[in-house]
Amino acid sequence: PTPTPTATPTPTPVPPTIDRQPTNKTVSIGESATFTVRASGGTPLLYQWQKNGVDIPGANQATYVTPPASASDNGSLFRVTVSNGGGSVTSNSATLAVNLPPAITVQPVDKTVNVGQTAKFSVTATGTKTLTYQWRKNGGNISGALQRSYTTPPAATGDNGALFSVVVTNPYGSVTSDNATLTVK
Repeated sequence: PTPTPTATPTPTPVPPTIDRQPTNKTVSIGESATFTVRASGGTPLLYQWQKNGVDIPGANQATYVTPPASASDNGSLFRVTVSNGGGSVTSNSATLAVNLPPAITVQPVDKTVNVGQTAKFSVTATGTKTLTYQWRKNGGNISGALQRSYTTPPAATGDNGALFSVVVTNPYGSVTSDNATLTVK
């Protein structure tokens, strides 16, 4: 009798491994970021990128290029799952940092003081560090007024109605606050 041939088992592919993790990226608003992974293992290798744990439709390559970044993308996490017939592996998360221009979250407010009193104006702003400040009186820069708040010298009658504002600047832009009015009684 002829021996019955034994079926040759199909080998299971070597499970994928990640050889190079995606790295953190920093971009400005409107710029794209490119995340890359290098993986090895039995082919074909299949890729699925995620943003904040959610699959990104069509992001199925070893490299993923984001759409132009917006402020809301700051701090987003990107990772990729690489799979084949032998299993799957998920990369570390890489963080997308977006350089944000300054934005004023609390405007300076009007102040009323008596003659001889000082008034303190302040602002709260956000944006990528480092923020710088320049206070203005009636549109002209006040020498040395470079902090988040500004305290006037003792007010004189002539200061009644003066307008105080501040320009907040970082490497990605600048913003000017609303005017705050000083009333002197």
